Amino acid sequence: MSFFESCENVRIEINDGSIFLHCDAQDVDGNLHPATLRLDDFIGNEDGWFMWDGVNAGQSAQRIELDGPMLTAELPMRDGGYRERQGIDLNDRISNKNGHLELHWLASSGQYYVCKQLL
Repeated sequence: MSFFESCENVRIEINDGSIFLHCDAQDVDGNLHPATLRLDDFIGNEDGWFMWDGVNAGQSAQRIELDGPMLTAELPMRDGGYRERQGIDLNDRISNKNGHLELHWLASSGQYYVCKQLL
């Protein structure tokens, strides 16, 4: 289930250069469970582009915002310049399973696998 459509109070926080996603994730009974996820554990910056399976995007990103399920920011390139505002859709890899956030990985076969259940 799309995390953004099944969670409430979805927001980001920048703390010590790291990006944290906070929300209240709804379970099948409609109960809400607080959830926090450190996005820097699996999103990085590759030459001014957000990249899944990277780390520490928050260390270099500027003007970080959440626009619906899209994490957006200005990211530096290797040459020191900045690309125009970039975004990455958090729904691509994060889902809500009965009040718990899960991180998914897409294999080259096109099949999704659960990498980590995030409490």
